[in-house]
Amino acid sequence: MTHGLTRRHILQGAGALTFAGLLTGGFAPLAQAAETATAPELDALRERWVDQITGRKLITAGDPEFATALVRLDTEVTSSISKLLPGGNRVQIFSDAAFSADTHMVTTYKRLAQMATAWATPGSAHEGNAELLHHLLAALEDGNRLIYNTSQPEFGNWWNWEIGVPRPLGDALAILGSHVPVELLGRYMAAVDHFIPDPTKQFSAERGPILSQGANRVDICQGSIIRAIVGHDPARLAQAINALSPVWQYVTSGNGFFDDGSFVQHSTIAYTGTYGLVLLSGLSKLFSLLSESEHAVSDPSRDILFKTVEDSFAPFIHNGQMMDSVRGRAISRTQERSYDNGDKAIEAILWLARAVDPATAKRWRRLCQGWISRNTFEHPMTGASIPRTALLKDLAAAHVSPLAENSGHSFFAGMDRSVYRGSGWALSLGLCSNRIAWYECGNGENDLGAQTGSGMTYLYTGKADHFDDNFWPTANLVKLPGTTVDTTPLPPRVEGQWGERTPGNDWTGGVSLGTSGAVGMHLLAPGGTGMQARKAWFYAPDMVVALGAGIHSPSEARVETVVEHRNLGPAGGQKITLDGRRVASAAASPSIHKNPKWAHVEGTGGYLLLGSTALTVLREQRTGAWKNINSGGPADIIQREYATLLIDHGKQPKKASYAYALLPGATAKTTEKAARKAPRILRNDTVGQGVALGHKESAAVFWQAGWVGNIFANGPACVLYSGNPGHGRLAVADPTHAAEYLAITLKGTKYRRVTGGTGATLSRDAAGNTVVTVRVATLLGRTVELSLQR
Repeated sequence: MTHGLTRRHILQGAGALTFAGLLTGGFAPLAQAAETATAPELDALRERWVDQITGRKLITAGDPEFATALVRLDTEVTSSISKLLPGGNRVQIFSDAAFSADTHMVTTYKRLAQMATAWATPGSAHEGNAELLHHLLAALEDGNRLIYNTSQPEFGNWWNWEIGVPRPLGDALAILGSHVPVELLGRYMAAVDHFIPDPTKQFSAERGPILSQGANRVDICQGSIIRAIVGHDPARLAQAINALSPVWQYVTSGNGFFDDGSFVQHSTIAYTGTYGLVLLSGLSKLFSLLSESEHAVSDPSRDILFKTVEDSFAPFIHNGQMMDSVRGRAISRTQERSYDNGDKAIEAILWLARAVDPATAKRWRRLCQGWISRNTFEHPMTGASIPRTALLKDLAAAHVSPLAENSGHSFFAGMDRSVYRGSGWALSLGLCSNRIAWYECGNGENDLGAQTGSGMTYLYTGKADHFDDNFWPTANLVKLPGTTVDTTPLPPRVEGQWGERTPGNDWTGGVSLGTSGAVGMHLLAPGGTGMQARKAWFYAPDMVVALGAGIHSPSEARVETVVEHRNLGPAGGQKITLDGRRVASAAASPSIHKNPKWAHVEGTGGYLLLGSTALTVLREQRTGAWKNINSGGPADIIQREYATLLIDHGKQPKKASYAYALLPGATAKTTEKAARKAPRILRNDTVGQGVALGHKESAAVFWQAGWVGNIFANGPACVLYSGNPGHGRLAVADPTHAAEYLAITLKGTKYRRVTGGTGATLSRDAAGNTVVTVRVATLLGRTVELSLQR
């Protein structure tokens, strides 16, 4: 029988609806209801969970896209069955997954859950197969006997024991239902309880439990919730549900969502695109599963989670691609590219759209439709599971119009990330500070990624799969675009694992106003080389101006600022042009060009050189393997061609500087024209940096009290000003997160009235200039926007 993808098919039965509806209003009421949940209610929850994870009630017979998903499922399950070892005295379940490695334990249970899914899925070649059911029951019993049991201590990574196994084990048990003997079910439940005695904690008793946070809390609670439903344990269900609500409350430090849209995990890592996505995915499925009832209870706190869709996730999804600046060590995973995370985000948002009001749901679906329609690399239906296939077909059938991505600048002060969108392009900055680490490595992943937080500019234009086309294993990780680096070779895992250390810099911050933005970072290089720099970026609709000052290093290695390091693909050959002259197309040694005015890389965009400096240009064939950056990656050698533009500051520079502009997507002709009207630099030193963005707008960052053009700040600040004698707009942010007030002087103005902000006041200095005093205490680096009138 064919079922449409509707809430009615997911939520069935009056009793179940009463129980499910409580979740719509918040987890506290549901936790209270869970304590007295009856066996039929828990069974109904189990059935609906199975409906959701298998998509068994959503399949349209004969539909080619569902047929493709079924073939994929069957192929993977058939492969797993071929690796099953004979029962009896086996010491592992699958021939290629020895239990001496805890990761193989997770692989084993994931395969079993997938096999159970096929067994329960209509149209699968394995549907209802008695032999497969026998294999599953035997494998679960042997898995419990051999490794996942109450007497087994944890070894390896805690995650595998407390998250990696409980979730697929719970899914398999939910699917198999009454086919699992009661006595064995009790053993499996006891094993989960052994490794998760408290859903608010992580780590074993031997290691010392700590409070779990963010995505880890959601994962642990999901395992506990499904275990409680399958095991008919209302008290444990209530405990796990109660443990969920803290994960979407705003934080001001540490792990979780900030009210500026930031998401941090592991205390020091910008992690919206992976750990944040895990959190959203887990909660969205739970909200979707149990939403909509006449018994719903209002609870405003859940709106925080709903706000994260547009405040936290949407800013970092560009044409269906999750930006690498918020994917942490996942950039080193060949099996998890940025489009994979983008697809997962779309799926999560579509699930969550089932739990919100109709207007919000429509807007989110339009967002998703926009990302899908602009994705020229790969449709999310490629490789989709049955549930994802159903969601995407449901979206297509709704015929909603695609929604464009918001243009302009967003700065995420809680995690030191910046995003700007222009016409047909986007750019994100990877930054670091005394709050946020240079990068994260761990579990053999991303050990060489130390420079990704040194000002890397993630430019999205032209080649849709630039970063997904094997950029990370083939790029020169000491020549990442936008970074200023001391080329001293650094060891793997420099600065420790899991974001262990942060640079003790002065500040990192940013400000936004309309379509403009300004960002600054005091860079202290990783690895203890002693190199430091004052770096700033200024955004306008058609360009990004990058300034650097105070570049100093005591080491004997060369210091470089990398203007571009572009993946040209396996074929390469794109033109590189300097001042109208084409640079040799064949790969060769670096060429040095004195004082060029502009450069252009075909298919990427243009570059203006705004000072008297030499530019080094290199076209090269680079090779690498994923295994070089991830111990679990394939060792196959990959080749890509790269175009590199850089400014060489030499050895032991003192007070070196740079100034250039990116023109994303610009043609060579447009770039040449722009060079004749290059942006005017107002200042570029260790006091301040700034540019004039047209006749009426100025952008500045202040490292200390001083003037940048016609703007004075009384201390560290990020400032944007646009105006005329009669009216002006001013945006100010405190990048130190420590000031109480900032006083900004606007030379040559005599404004009399200020609106916006909290407690902002106007006065005049001795020369009669307007002085705006802005209260920034407790704002944690967020922008204050003010309107000024004569």
